[in-house]
Amino acid sequence: MNRNTTAAKEKIGLLEKLGFGAFAMSIDASTNFISTFLLFFLTDVWGITPGLAGTVLLIGTIWDGVNDPIIGYFSTNRRFKNNEVARPYAKWFALPTAMLFVLLFTAFDLPQHVKFLYAVAVYLLYDLFGTFLRIPAGSMATLATDNARERISLNVFVSGGSSVGVILATLGCWPLINALSGVGENGKLINPQSGFFWGAVVAAVILLAGPLMHYLTTKERIQPEPGHDQKVSAVGALKMLFGCPEWVENTLYMLFYNFSIIFITSSIVYYATHALKDPGAVTPIMAAYILATMAALPFVGPLHRKLGRKKTMILSAVILILSKAYFIFAPASMAAAISNGLLVGVGVAFSINAINTSRAEIADIIEWRRGKRMENMISAISTTVSKLGLAICTFAIGMVLEWSGYSNELAVQPQSAVHALEAFMGVVPLIAAVCMLIVACHARIEDTVRQMEKEKGKERS
Repeated sequence: MNRNTTAAKEKIGLLEKLGFGAFAMSIDASTNFISTFLLFFLTDVWGITPGLAGTVLLIGTIWDGVNDPIIGYFSTNRRFKNNEVARPYAKWFALPTAMLFVLLFTAFDLPQHVKFLYAVAVYLLYDLFGTFLRIPAGSMATLATDNARERISLNVFVSGGSSVGVILATLGCWPLINALSGVGENGKLINPQSGFFWGAVVAAVILLAGPLMHYLTTKERIQPEPGHDQKVSAVGALKMLFGCPEWVENTLYMLFYNFSIIFITSSIVYYATHALKDPGAVTPIMAAYILATMAALPFVGPLHRKLGRKKTMILSAVILILSKAYFIFAPASMAAAISNGLLVGVGVAFSINAINTSRAEIADIIEWRRGKRMENMISAISTTVSKLGLAICTFAIGMVLEWSGYSNELAVQPQSAVHALEAFMGVVPLIAAVCMLIVACHARIEDTVRQMEKEKGKERS
């Protein structure tokens, strides 16, 4: 990595950090809109059976397994004319991704089997363009600076932007969907097709604006060492990743983290509607989650520096475990659901910062060991893991609901379906958080970074 210029060490300004936050906001607004509403839209608005709806996202996962590594490999070996490797993707792919996002929530009048094919086709295209769009989101914190303190600060802004995105997608769009759809005396939406369409339009505008602001305000400062050949084969790239134990540990931690969160966000509309008997309960539960995340963010940097990476990861997992202590004993209680949301929000603030900061350092570690920079490949594989978590969770929710007798045509769902929804909000995320704790207890990235910096210090001296 070229650190012979002062650019690599320069302090990141507020406007640039806001650009990172805006990008994270737009990505998380769209991602959380999908994870919160897509399965519900396909089943209860468009009338696709839960099994087929879950299959839509399962097929998307298989597609992710194909396109993410290919795009990551392509972008790792390609530089734009200005010698950048990540930032320009935000400019070129924002508009088509936003358009496909709207089409994903457009309920055309189609035969049942055509609905399924349409949903699959649009989802696959959205995922393809979205993968290109998310390359800068995963790579730029590594390319903007090599200063550990600045990376932590950047990731605090990223986490803050993500929280704002969740607010816009859930607290903002759900009331909007209700208002535009109309709510009947039975608590069900009167014209949900219109409500979801315009809610998706709002989210798509955010999805367009965030990447463009990021492109205009950020810089790629970190360049490869002069004379280093950055070309790498696909097999070689995968060997480098899976041969890096720090990357394997961080990826597993991130996968279990995704399980602990996505099961909640993907089932919360169902849970509020059928377990709490109040669709409007989505808003206060998500408000508790988001406000807790925002309140915890100012403490992320100081606590991270005081405890270190490993202890921060352990603390995050413990908080997510404790979030279920009340809920699993009173799953139909609004107070328990709020408590669940509050502690999950705190756990999210610490978890995601640790994951993202580790990912930036892993790019440095691989270059130190192998002489290759692979930010885009690391970003692409991380995106695959995140979407794998989303698809597995939504597929599991869809299939379990179908097996439990759930049907959008029933006025009252069977108890087996209600118990399943309660498990998705409590016991299942609890198991995932325990797995996070096990991985965190074995994390070795801090020791590796200290060794790397010690050896680099000797070389410079």
